[in-house]
Amino acid sequence: MRFYVPEWDDHVDADYDFVHDEHSALEKSERNMAYIWDIFDHETTPIDGLLISREQVEDTSTKFDRLTSHGVYEDPLLDLPEWVPTISDCGAWGYKSLPFPPYGNEDMLDFYEDLDVSIGVTIDHLVLGSGHSARLYLDERAFSDASLEESDLPSTLTDAVDDVMVDEWPEAWPPYVDDYEPSLRSSGDVEPFSAELFQGDPESVLQRLAEDPRAVYRPDDMQFRYDLSLDNAAEMRDLLDEGDYSFRPMVAIQGWDEDSYRKAAERVLEMGYQYLGIGGVAGSSEEVVKDITEAVGNEIQSFEIEHETRVDCHVFGFAKTGAFETIGRSGMSSFDSASMLRAAWTGGENYHLDSDTRYDALRVRYPGFSDDLETAIEKALRAQELLHALRAFDNNRSIATALREWNESAKEAIDALPGYLEKERESSRFDHSRLREVEAAFRADYDHARELKASFSDSLRGKLIKLLREEDADGTVPWGEYLELLSAAHRVFDGREPTLLSTIEEREAESGAQGTFDQLWPLVESYTAYVGDEDLLPAYEDLLLDEPWRECDCAICSDLGIEVAIFRGNNRNRRRGFHNTHRFYQEFAADLPRLLVITKGDAQLSRPGTVETYLQEQRPEFWSATHDLPVAEVGVMTANGIHEWWAETPSTVSFAPDELSESLAQECIRYQDVFVDVSDGKIDHELRDRIEAQNCTVHTFKRQHELRKAVFDRLGFPMQSLLSGF
Repeated sequence: MRFYVPEWDDHVDADYDFVHDEHSALEKSERNMAYIWDIFDHETTPIDGLLISREQVEDTSTKFDRLTSHGVYEDPLLDLPEWVPTISDCGAWGYKSLPFPPYGNEDMLDFYEDLDVSIGVTIDHLVLGSGHSARLYLDERAFSDASLEESDLPSTLTDAVDDVMVDEWPEAWPPYVDDYEPSLRSSGDVEPFSAELFQGDPESVLQRLAEDPRAVYRPDDMQFRYDLSLDNAAEMRDLLDEGDYSFRPMVAIQGWDEDSYRKAAERVLEMGYQYLGIGGVAGSSEEVVKDITEAVGNEIQSFEIEHETRVDCHVFGFAKTGAFETIGRSGMSSFDSASMLRAAWTGGENYHLDSDTRYDALRVRYPGFSDDLETAIEKALRAQELLHALRAFDNNRSIATALREWNESAKEAIDALPGYLEKERESSRFDHSRLREVEAAFRADYDHARELKASFSDSLRGKLIKLLREEDADGTVPWGEYLELLSAAHRVFDGREPTLLSTIEEREAESGAQGTFDQLWPLVESYTAYVGDEDLLPAYEDLLLDEPWRECDCAICSDLGIEVAIFRGNNRNRRRGFHNTHRFYQEFAADLPRLLVITKGDAQLSRPGTVETYLQEQRPEFWSATHDLPVAEVGVMTANGIHEWWAETPSTVSFAPDELSESLAQECIRYQDVFVDVSDGKIDHELRDRIEAQNCTVHTFKRQHELRKAVFDRLGFPMQSLLSGF
């Protein structure tokens, strides 16, 4: 069972300066950008693969050109390890409001080849709703004339259809659309809609729109999307059979209930697909997904038994721990979700220890874009004093001392600034047309530049940078303009002591302890009142009393401590998302462990064909016992590594003992248990030791039925046909 995470540019600055809230480099291209596989090591990376949707690849032309030119494994930004498998699909959610997917089958096959992904998915169209929905699609570009807006459509029309879907249509539809709506192919420049077009009874309006290149009407759109997904699967199957493609195909199926999904699974299995993907369940309830996966799983299991084959199945966009047992026992092979990652910045309970134990990260806010300068400075100062207090609390240091040290650093940053500016403002180092270059020069040259931004706001430093850019050797910017900015800072800061400093000092003196909750809490209460977050105080109290980051041994919590429990900017929030993913993965691995079931190959493995065919012909007893095992991954071992059951056979094979030990040890890093068929011999002690040194337990079996039973026992599933249900 493998867990994939969607690729949505989820990276952080590896060298981010948390103390000053400053990126390591101002230019994004100069930063060391770290993804989740860079933060964790090979053994502990909490994902098994990456899902890359075309919709996301096309987010910018730069990203599209980069990934299609380099491929996902050679891309300099992703720097994706070879051991991370990749699935690529169309991203059906992104075009759900269009009458057709904007891609054709040949185009998608070429796209997958360009990306060099492991698995490519057929083109599906999200089935919306659970009834026979009449939908009218309109090209958003035709509403460009301000005299007619979507809201101006007559209610007689909008009431006559179930949905009106308005979205920007592509400049050109793929060729297959001709077979369904020939009128769309004739659309050139998009003419604005006229109000008259929509006047009259609904039947007349829909008749007028029937040949209009800006509109598509379907009386049963749900069935159309269902059938179109299956039609695309059939066409792509033919193209795959005719071509020579490097990726493994997956077929995406859609539906509206368990029976429609089951029938779709039956259809695509007959087409010859051996990897199914259940689409359209993201956002569905746990019970609904259980019903669908069980129905599809039973259909697959029946097919596996009848044809003595194996079929993998993926669940798109769903990962709830309560459904793990059903997903596993239904024979699902993989799933994907970004929910635990996104939860880190999309609401409350955004720091997870497990599915039941969650906390609200403490929000420390940046100044707003609309704040005047003095307000921005005050907000920056209040945020910094809380951040320094939180770090002192986490490190059991004196909070009062930390606040005094920070206050002195802030004072130095603002007090040294006039002298620096008077001396350096006309320096040639600031002779740049781009603000970013001027800021980089200032940041590198002024010793307190980072503290200035952190404590006195990005707004203040940004305004100073703009003045420096306007300077030339003759001092064209009046000195008074600098003084005006500095005066704003002094009006807020001069004579100011850190908030509640005396209260904190008194509590430290009374207790004789340092960095306690009682000393921190008054400052937290004061800050939440200042920013209007008083309603979050009960959640913050739970967070600070429990200190959950101390219970987590992940690379992020171990390195950053309380920073990961602070809600503030991408570099904290996304790291917290990585942490959440790690904790989710631990639950997943406990409920559905990573199991590998293997037999040793021989010279016959190098004959052309598939590993499945080899196992059927050369290891029939092993294949009979393992081809329908749930959760586990099945394959053949050689010194070249693990050859999964669905793969093409290798052209050459080796069984050199040293190479075999090294290869298997590396492969088994990601598994918890490996079940080895030794019916024709025994496993070498050195090989066993090398594998178990990777925290992977080795189980050996001479009898195939005992191996099968041991896998079910390890999973905690009864050893029975999955068709009997549970």
